[in-house]
Amino acid sequence: MKGGLALIVLAFASATPLAQQVFRSGAEAVRVDVLVTDGRKPVGDLTATDFEVRDSGVPQRIDSVNLDDVPLSVLLVLDVSYSMHGEPLAHLKDAASAVIDLLRPADRAAILTFSEKLQLAARWTSDRSELKHAFEGIEARGSTSLYDAAYSALTLRDPLPGRPLVLIFSDGHDTLSWLPGQAVLDTARRSEAVVYGVGLKMDATLVPGYRLDFRSGPQPVRRIVSPSLMVEELLPHLAADTGGKHLNAQRSAALRDAFVQIVSEFRTRYLITYTPQGVEKGGWHPIGVKLKNKAGKVTARRGYLR
Repeated sequence: MKGGLALIVLAFASATPLAQQVFRSGAEAVRVDVLVTDGRKPVGDLTATDFEVRDSGVPQRIDSVNLDDVPLSVLLVLDVSYSMHGEPLAHLKDAASAVIDLLRPADRAAILTFSEKLQLAARWTSDRSELKHAFEGIEARGSTSLYDAAYSALTLRDPLPGRPLVLIFSDGHDTLSWLPGQAVLDTARRSEAVVYGVGLKMDATLVPGYRLDFRSGPQPVRRIVSPSLMVEELLPHLAADTGGKHLNAQRSAALRDAFVQIVSEFRTRYLITYTPQGVEKGGWHPIGVKLKNKAGKVTARRGYLR
């Protein structure tokens, strides 16, 4: 990507101010988006008394639990590299359009596309027609800079309050990013966004576990990265760290169902707010969320970094 990491910063600085990436909803409060399921069904009608939250192992007093009171801030991050040319791109646009149709009047969305370039196709808005109009100029071309796109998405905050959902789609390996996967994971741990990843079946001829990582600087440095930070693992790791999910679509025609499933599920999540007590202010804070005297599987972020 010509110009390296500087282009990423400049592109978004001119579009939307980057909010400080700290995990909070007030002066010190922490917000945790939690999914509770019984099998495949979401569990409803839960209150603060049904949850137990631990921060760094210390029990916390829950300030509030909201289910559907806070508008969504949905960022669609779409791979439009050359491998998406033709019918797959049409299916991707249809899937993204279906997400926009699911938005409620108070919800907002933005669209970030990536190939060898990152482009903010639509800024944060609640205007559905403006969002759908952005699809008209999107073409499939170039290579895949997934890591750079994921990093930028995690720093591209809606300036208005909302529940941040980052939906990242990619159909293949990262081939061009300047940033390594670990930088993306570290940024996710400083953000309160929940990441849902969607992938397509990859090219079996590519050797898994090896990629050249390019770093910014006068002379880019090449190195072999760990298999755990390859693109096929990055999105699942991001989803697990932030309390989201990763879905695999076997064909592009299935993207619409996957995208709709993600937004529908996200609306069933609980937003738990607490003010940390008895823990250090800085550093890594592992979070544990459990149900008390209720049945159900709890999915939440693993922790946060301040």
